[in-house]
Amino acid sequence: MKKALLVLALLPATATAFAAENQAFWGVFAETHVQKMAGMPALPPLPPGVDADAMAQIPGMAAVLGMGTPKRSLSVRLWSPGIAPQGATASIAPPAGLKQGDRLVLDLYRPKPGQVEFDEELDSEAPEFTIKRYWGSAAKVKPGQPEVIRWDTLSPEIKAQTRREAAQAANKESYFYKPDWTTGYWPTGKQPGKIANDATLPGKYTLTTSYTGNVAIDVPQGVDFLAPIELSSPDLTKVPSLEDAITFRWKPVPGVLGYHARVIGVQGNKTLILWSSSEVKDEPSAGWDYLEMAEVAKLVKSTAMMAPTRQEVTVPAGIFKECDVVMLTMIGYGSGAALAEGQPLPRVQTKTTLNAMLGGKAMGEMPE
Repeated sequence: MKKALLVLALLPATATAFAAENQAFWGVFAETHVQKMAGMPALPPLPPGVDADAMAQIPGMAAVLGMGTPKRSLSVRLWSPGIAPQGATASIAPPAGLKQGDRLVLDLYRPKPGQVEFDEELDSEAPEFTIKRYWGSAAKVKPGQPEVIRWDTLSPEIKAQTRREAAQAANKESYFYKPDWTTGYWPTGKQPGKIANDATLPGKYTLTTSYTGNVAIDVPQGVDFLAPIELSSPDLTKVPSLEDAITFRWKPVPGVLGYHARVIGVQGNKTLILWSSSEVKDEPSAGWDYLEMAEVAKLVKSTAMMAPTRQEVTVPAGIFKECDVVMLTMIGYGSGAALAEGQPLPRVQTKTTLNAMLGGKAMGEMPE
């Protein structure tokens, strides 16, 4: 995982940064996500009386049962400067349409004294690692591609910047934000936050804390969980040929402001192949998690992101044919809500995500 994060951070990065040093931040993030594996047919419905939640407790079954089925999730993060005192509390009163009861109780993560953003271990993991990077929709590789990046040829300054950006990406997968900051989070062990398919996002969210302020934000109609990304091509019940150009076609998702797609292929243990739907070379590579509406509009205008009317994109032929594992990630970004001031400063953002394993030598021959 560290190596993958470091590799992605080698590319030009635009990460969303919080400006005010003592400003606390509260984020509510709504996602619709689908996972697929090429060559894996859709699972039949479970027999009557079989509890899907109970089946999901069997090791390995949760991933199998969830494959191909759209899931909704809601995550809350409350980042505040300083270490919250013992006994500190934070909770949210959500709208009834969310169907999560009257109160979301956040747990608090307090970093250990001296805990830092990154360690030097990242520097030694890939001394000979090579990235081959392609971009843009085309059936054949465009002139001037790929860009080849070798870790061992980078300057110390770029390596240091890369480690910082890799650490930022890694921190998105943990509760750690930065030294001496407290993170409030939800879902929790006591409130797992399973979101119903008919739950809705709009309404008033009121945050109450004992240590970093109180604030409320209204989520308007039209800012809601997005529909899943549904590919009409290629047929993922079969494994697509990695020697040919692959054209991804999808049904339009109402409310999406822009799309971004990336395919990552791993070749051996020292080479990574990347393709991006961006039509420009210098695109953001980090910070693709949740983007504010103004940033999405900017990226669509620059063609680093696909327009909301777009319904297909093509990966050049053969660039992943020698890879052991090939994975597609596609994200559609939706509307959000935010306040210009507040303590904490609140924002609500939405996205829809598709992750699909496309094949590769390590996957072997999948039965049709």
